[in-house]
Amino acid sequence: MRCIIKINVSDDLLLLVSTLYYIEGLGQTRVAELAGISQATVSRLLEEARKMGIVQISVKPFSARDDELEEQLKERHNLNTVLVIKTIPGHSDENRRRALGHFAGPIISNLIQSNSRVCVAAGRHINSLTDNMSPSGNTPGVTFIQAMGDISTHIKEDDAIEITRKLSKRWNGQFLRLQAPAITENSQTYEAFVSHEQIKFVLSQIDNADLAFVGIGVHGNSVFYDRDFLKTNDINYLVQKGVVGEICGHFFNKYGDECNTAYRNHVIGVSLEQLKKIPQVIAVTSGPYRAEALAAAIRGNLINSLIIDDIGAKALMQLS
Repeated sequence: MRCIIKINVSDDLLLLVSTLYYIEGLGQTRVAELAGISQATVSRLLEEARKMGIVQISVKPFSARDDELEEQLKERHNLNTVLVIKTIPGHSDENRRRALGHFAGPIISNLIQSNSRVCVAAGRHINSLTDNMSPSGNTPGVTFIQAMGDISTHIKEDDAIEITRKLSKRWNGQFLRLQAPAITENSQTYEAFVSHEQIKFVLSQIDNADLAFVGIGVHGNSVFYDRDFLKTNDINYLVQKGVVGEICGHFFNKYGDECNTAYRNHVIGVSLEQLKKIPQVIAVTSGPYRAEALAAAIRGNLINSLIIDDIGAKALMQLS
């Protein structure tokens, strides 16, 4: 941080206080002693100096993106759009999600064009991203499609229905709600839901999607696990089936193929085959734990763009 003191000001007290505090780096208590005033007066004088332009503070711009890692990921994995957001070592998972959303949200908003169709999944990363998204100009006619059903009856802010509703309001667009559970208990219930005309219509609109936001779930760290939909026994079962990751309730192996699990034909929402046909499918994630799942999703053409923090990007690059 660089501070510039204008010397062509007649108020010696303002100049003295400003110089002692900003240039010499003294604390307000010491400045008060040298200037013969109270500490409260020092604080007021410093504020006045900034208002008058006696003190001008400039900060070197912070680049939130790691351009080198972005290019490396694009080249190695043949990805379309890649944003790698720098994070502070030691930050919690929540802090990384917040930083990711804060810096990536305004950039990624520009991908939503007029009359486009956008599929939106559930997840904490997507919620953080979309909290910081808004249209940068006039983009009429956007349709937002709920990409997956509800995980439980207790709807939270990171459910697909709430995130999709939020975006549709921001863009003043159309909201296509998927009024169904994400995963049904049996095939009979599944058939009953997907045969309903409203649900059939929403699912059919996914075929025309231009853009999709999805999360990447892994064992013990996914929206399904957070909501107690999956228990420890379920996780062990999925591991035995060769599952390395999950997208919108679809569990896939290291090749990006959907595993033959008890959930396979019970998922209501975007299918993996539909994802492969959407021009821009953006995975939003952070941390090193999802590297294997990300690599599998890329290998299976389930995603073609990525928003990630630098820690997760380095972990993905370290995979052969």
